[in-house]
Amino acid sequence: MNIFRGIKLPSWLCHQPNLNTQSVTASGQWTATEPAKRLPGPSREPERQALRLAAESGRLAIRQIEPAEVASYFNDNGTPRSYTLALQGMPHGDLRGRWMVGIVDPDCLYVYKQNPDTWPLKQGAEADKLNVKLLSDLQSLAEKDKEIQEQAGWEVYKRFTSGHLGADGRFSLPKLKPGKYDSHKPSTLCRGGSVPPPQLLVTNDGKADIKCFFVVSDVPGNISDILQKKRECERALSLPPLPLVVFCCETGSAEVCYDDELDSEHLALIEHSLDCFDPSGNISIEKIMDRMKLLPMHLQAEALRSGFSIPPEDQHKWQQAIELVSNPCPYSAQKLLALKERGLPIHRCFFHEGKMTSLLDLFLFSEIERYNAHDHATEFRVDEVDPLLRLLLKSGARLTAWGQDHIRQMGGCTSPSLPPYLFNYMVAAFGPFKFLTLQNLWNIPLTRCSGGVVEFDRICKNYNDQQRQICLIEILSRKRFYPNLALDTLESQLLALFRYEAIPDKDVMDSFKRDLKTYHHDNAKLIDNLSVAGYIEWVEELWKKRETCTLYQNWPAHVEEANQQIAKLKQSLDLPVDRFASVKPALQFMVDAFSKPPVLPDNVGDNEDTILKVLQHYYRRPGPERVLANLDKLFQKTWKEEHPCSHALRVRNNGLWYMELLERCQVHSFNPVEKSLLPLAIIYQGAAAEDVDKSAEKTRSAVYFKQDLAGHFPEKLLDEVALAIVNMENDIGGTADQKLSETVRWYLRILRFAVHMDFIRHIVEPEFPGLATQPQFFNTSDLDLPHLWARDFTSEPDHKTEFQRHLEAAMHGAADLVQLTTTHPMDRRKNPYTEVYGLVPDGKKITLQFDRTAEPVQGMERFIDDNVRRKIAKQAGIITCSDPSHQTCKADQNKGITYGIHNSWYDLRQVRVPAAMTLLEKMQFEHDPSLLSPATLQAIEEEVQRLKSEGIRMNTGTLTRETLDSEKAQEVLEDRGIAVVSEQRHYFGADGFPKERKMLVPKKIVKPD
Repeated sequence: MNIFRGIKLPSWLCHQPNLNTQSVTASGQWTATEPAKRLPGPSREPERQALRLAAESGRLAIRQIEPAEVASYFNDNGTPRSYTLALQGMPHGDLRGRWMVGIVDPDCLYVYKQNPDTWPLKQGAEADKLNVKLLSDLQSLAEKDKEIQEQAGWEVYKRFTSGHLGADGRFSLPKLKPGKYDSHKPSTLCRGGSVPPPQLLVTNDGKADIKCFFVVSDVPGNISDILQKKRECERALSLPPLPLVVFCCETGSAEVCYDDELDSEHLALIEHSLDCFDPSGNISIEKIMDRMKLLPMHLQAEALRSGFSIPPEDQHKWQQAIELVSNPCPYSAQKLLALKERGLPIHRCFFHEGKMTSLLDLFLFSEIERYNAHDHATEFRVDEVDPLLRLLLKSGARLTAWGQDHIRQMGGCTSPSLPPYLFNYMVAAFGPFKFLTLQNLWNIPLTRCSGGVVEFDRICKNYNDQQRQICLIEILSRKRFYPNLALDTLESQLLALFRYEAIPDKDVMDSFKRDLKTYHHDNAKLIDNLSVAGYIEWVEELWKKRETCTLYQNWPAHVEEANQQIAKLKQSLDLPVDRFASVKPALQFMVDAFSKPPVLPDNVGDNEDTILKVLQHYYRRPGPERVLANLDKLFQKTWKEEHPCSHALRVRNNGLWYMELLERCQVHSFNPVEKSLLPLAIIYQGAAAEDVDKSAEKTRSAVYFKQDLAGHFPEKLLDEVALAIVNMENDIGGTADQKLSETVRWYLRILRFAVHMDFIRHIVEPEFPGLATQPQFFNTSDLDLPHLWARDFTSEPDHKTEFQRHLEAAMHGAADLVQLTTTHPMDRRKNPYTEVYGLVPDGKKITLQFDRTAEPVQGMERFIDDNVRRKIAKQAGIITCSDPSHQTCKADQNKGITYGIHNSWYDLRQVRVPAAMTLLEKMQFEHDPSLLSPATLQAIEEEVQRLKSEGIRMNTGTLTRETLDSEKAQEVLEDRGIAVVSEQRHYFGADGFPKERKMLVPKKIVKPD
C-alpha cells in the first residue's frame, strides 16, 4: 500500500539508469582541472528533485545493510524487512561507517512509533503486542513527527499534551511532560537526537525499489570514503550506480549528488592531506572539513579539486617555478618573484609526479640533497638560496605531508641530514613541531643551530624523569653510529640532556654497555676512531667534567639566546601576527568556495524559496573573510550571534507592516516590484554583518545585493536600493541624506525603520514606544520617520493622529513578537506579553531553530498568527491552562473539549485567523483592535462565538489498534470526521508463502452537516 495517495512515482524512479561512476583522470605528470564528464542520457534533474523532495518530506525509508546479510539480501521471497524514516532530528550516532540504502514511498506492513526490536515478530509475536506503539500507517507517523518537532523546538507554553482518546471512547486529561523532547541534548529515548527513530516493516525492498545510497552530513566523513563505501555496497548487492542522498539530521534538508559530480583522481589524497598545512597540529582535518561541510557536497568536491589541480594553461609557468626551487641559483628568487607578480600562486599546494607537494617541499628536498652531498664539516653556503627561501615563506608557502616527512624522519640511521640553517627557518616559520622527539634532533648540532636548541628545550621540558632517562639510553645507543656522525654534535646533546637531570646511572650504563658489546667487537671504531672501550670511557669522563663545560654552564642563557634568534628570524620574515594567518594562503581554495554567490531559485522575490537561499548563504555560515577564522575553536552552531536568522526575519516583517502602514495612512505608496524587492533588501543589508569590519558592512552587503539580484529586477531600481543600503549608517537627515533623491530617501527610511525597530530585542522600556517622550535606550529618531508626520506626535491619547495610533499599536505587536523569538528579551512594559499569556519561551532554542529550519518565513508567520490566536482565544474566555487537574479550563473527558490552551502545536492552532487579515492588522490586534477593518473585526467576532460554543478539542493522540477497534472510539472519531477502515496488507512470510494482515486505518472524511 502506498500510503501517500495521489503521489505518482515518475517512470525513471522505477528503473535506475546505469550511470558511469569512473573517476575523471588526467594523463601526464600533471593533474589538470577538467569539468566532470557525464554520459549522454535523460536529464538527472527530475530524479534529483524527486529524491530530494522525498527525503525532506518524510517519504524516504532507509536501512543499514549488515555484511552478514549481503549474500542473501534479495533471496528472502519478499519477507518484511525493517527500515526507518529519514527525519529531521533523527539520531545519527550509530550511522558512522555503515552502508545505507533508501526506498521512496515504502509499502508498510507495520509502522512503529520507534524501534521496538521487531525480532520477536519472527518468533510469532503479535504485531500489536510489542513494547512500542503500533501505528496505523505512515501518515500517522508523519503527523506524530511533526508534532514532536513542534514540541522540541518551537513550543512557548509549558509542555502539556492535549489529551488522548482511549478505547472506552473517553479522553485522558492533558499531561505535563517537560523536556520530553529536547532539540539541544540527546534525549532519554534516543541517543544523539531528539526524535525517536521509527521503525517500518517494509514489503517492497527488491533491487528495483532501492533508489539511492544514503549518508548523513552530521556524521564526519570524507567524500572519497563515502564514495568508496557506496561502490562497495553496489558491488556487494549487484546494484547499478545509485544517486547519493546527503541528509542533514539537524535541519531536515537533503542534497542529491552523482559520483561523477564528486569524484576526481586525487580526491582521497587531498582529503587526507588537509591537516598538513599546520605542522603545529592546531588545525586538524576534522576542523577544516567542518567548515567545508557548510557547503553543499558537490561544491566541497569542486573546491578541493580546483584548490589543488593545475589549470592546463598554467602548467608551463609551474614547470618554470619547479626548476627554480629544485636547482636554485643566485637569480632564482628574482625569477620566482616575477612569476608571482604575473599571478602565479607560489604558495599553493599541487599534485606533481603522483603526490601532493608544494614549491617549499621541492626546495627543502633540493637543499637536503645539496647539504648531504657536502662534507658537513665544511662550510655550506646559504647566501645564494636565502632570498628564495624567504620569498617562499613570505608568500605563505607550506610544507605538505611529503615535506613534513623529511622533518619527521630526521635522526634516522639512513635519513639524510637537514641543513641547520634550514631547520632554523622551519622552526621560525612553522614551529613548534609537536610531532618531534629527541631522536629527530640527533643530527642537529646544538652549538650552532638555534632551532634545534629551541625544540630540544621544549621537548625536554615536556618529558618526565623516566622519559629523559630513556632518551639518554637511546642517545648513547648503537643507533647513533650512522655515517658522518660528529662527536661534537653528540657531545652537545649529552651535555644539554644532563642539564635536564638525565643521569647516566648504573641502569643506564649497563644498558648502554650491553648494547654496544652485543653489536660491536672491542676493537671496532665507532666515532672519531674511538673503540668501544674508548667510547664508554669518553661518556663517563664527559659526565664527570660536565660542570666545567661551557655549554653545560651556559645552557639557560644559550636557550634564551636561541629563542631570541628564532624570534628575530621570524620577525625578519614578516609573517602575520595571527598564528593561523600563515595557514590561510594554502587554504585559499576555501575562501574562494565561500566567495561564490548563491544560486537563487527561478522565482526570485519576497518568497520562502529566495529568502531561504539568502539566509543559508549569508546568515547560516561564515563569509569568505571569516571562513578561516578560529579554525582551532569548536564548531559554531550560530555564525551571526548578533544577527541570527530570527533577527533578519523580524526586520523583514517590520519593513512589510511599515510599508502597509504608510499606504494605509496615505503617507507613501509602493509599486509591486518595490514591494517584492525591499523586503529582500532588508535581509541583504545584514548579509556581511560580523564578517567584515562594521564600517564596511553595509557597502559589502550592497555588493552582494546587486550581484545576486542582477537580472531579476530592473538595474536602476537595484542601484537605488543598493545606494540606500550603503547610506544606512549615515547621520539621519544629514548632508549625505539630503544629497539623495527622494525615491532613494524613501527606500532608506524603510531600511532604517525595519532594522532599528528591532533594537527592542535588547530591552522594551516601560514608556515604549515613546514616540513623543523619547525612552532612555530606544532612540525613536533612529527610525527615520517622515518628519511631516512625526512632528505631530503627542503623549495625549485623545490627540494622537491616526498615523501615530496605527504606528504605536504595530510597534507594540513587534515588541510582543520579540519576546518569543529572541534570546534573553527584557520586557519592562506594564503588562509584559509573556506574563499576560503565561508563556515560557526558550528564546535560545527558538533562535537556533530559525537558523536550522527549511521554512523560515513560515516559521515567523506562525509566531505572528499565534499571537493573533491568543488574543482571539482570550476574547472567547479561553485561558492558558497550567492546572494539573484542569478544572480551570473546564476539561470534559466525555466530549473531549476544554476551554484552555495547553500548547501551541495542537490547542492554539485550532483558533482560526481571519483569512483576509493583513499583516499590519495582525501586529495591531493585541493592543488596539479598533484599528482593524470592519470585515476583519466581524470575522474575529464569528470565531470568538464559535470558540465559546465548541471550545478546544482534545487530541485523539496516537491511535492504537485497540482504540481503532473500539465502537465507542469509532463513534468519537466519526464525529470528528475520521472513519476507521480495514485494509488487507499482503506480504510473504519467512516460509516463502503469501500471507495477509488486516489493519485498521483512520481516514479523514467530509464531516456531515
